[in-house]
Amino acid sequence: MAKGNTSLLKRRLDIAEIVRKQGEVKVDELSELLNVSGVTIRQDLNYLEQQGYLKRSFGGAIYLQPKDSFDKSHQESNNEAQNAYSDISLIMRCLSFINDGDTLCLLNGKITRKLIPYLYNKKNLTLIVNDLSFAMLAKDYIQGEIVLIGGVFNQKYTNFDKNDVQTLLVKYELSTVIFEIEAINTDDEIAISNAQLLEGYQLLLNNANCRIALLPSRMEENDTFGFASLQQIDVIILSNSTMAEYHQQITNCSFKQSSVNKDSVIYQNSMKK
Repeated sequence: MAKGNTSLLKRRLDIAEIVRKQGEVKVDELSELLNVSGVTIRQDLNYLEQQGYLKRSFGGAIYLQPKDSFDKSHQESNNEAQNAYSDISLIMRCLSFINDGDTLCLLNGKITRKLIPYLYNKKNLTLIVNDLSFAMLAKDYIQGEIVLIGGVFNQKYTNFDKNDVQTLLVKYELSTVIFEIEAINTDDEIAISNAQLLEGYQLLLNNANCRIALLPSRMEENDTFGFASLQQIDVIILSNSTMAEYHQQITNCSFKQSSVNKDSVIYQNSMKK
């Protein structure tokens, strides 16, 4: 599993770099260069287009110039590449906790949305989401059932209440729930900025076998609301940019670093299995 995920990461980064350098490239050319099928290349291009790295063209892809003024200096190029590596590092960390046959609840966030195309090789997965855009994206990648919390399919559905979750839990046993959080409060609670989600999040947390909190780079300061103590979480995955802020607080709550690289770190609760 790990080898396959690593090769997927490398191939998609290679494709993004090839398109950036050449400006435009065809599927057949990428297939020959990377020694994979055209179907696989098209899946990769679909994912990279979803993430804004390129634009699909007839039979290939075109480099997508950033909307902001673009300075082609080495420093700025390196920053762009570093951001891409950081996001994908968090995605690959999450993937290591997802297995074939799982019932996965994936709650809205920047990284959790980017994770969806990488689930394409997970078999018999049941994916539960609370955002219509997640459900629409997942239908092209998920080999299994897709469930939208609340059952509303005609609008972007980001808010739900405990009744929606209770109805869901009658039918499904949750293997894993991934919360993309915005902060860890001073009272050791993981927190989000949408207070309307709190009761539903708490129910999902209390009924999942594995609870993962994901904290990417924080772009802005928002008022946040705690919904669970750190001790209730099994795994915390942080970008390295947030590790310095929270490392001591997390380790004081019986978490230990289980894996670290230049982009992200995993903490696991030593009081849980």
